[in-house]
Amino acid sequence: MALRGESHPAHKLTELQVNNIRKLWNIGHRNIKVLARNNGVSPTNIRKIVRGETWTHLLFGDFEKYK
Repeated sequence: MALRGESHPAHKLTELQVNNIRKLWNIGHRNIKVLARNNGVSPTNIRKIVRGETWTHLLFGDFEKYK
């Protein structure tokens, strides 16, 4: 099984950061360069996160009501 997310030794973001990036994107913060700079990663990395191409093991959205 492949290491994913924070369990991968080369990870640069935490799950909390990824969820915050997705939340900011969903509420309308669309400046990818600023998100990248604030989180210490590349704009491409941010773009892949918000498109759901990376960190796919994390659910995103509001799932609190399903608990």
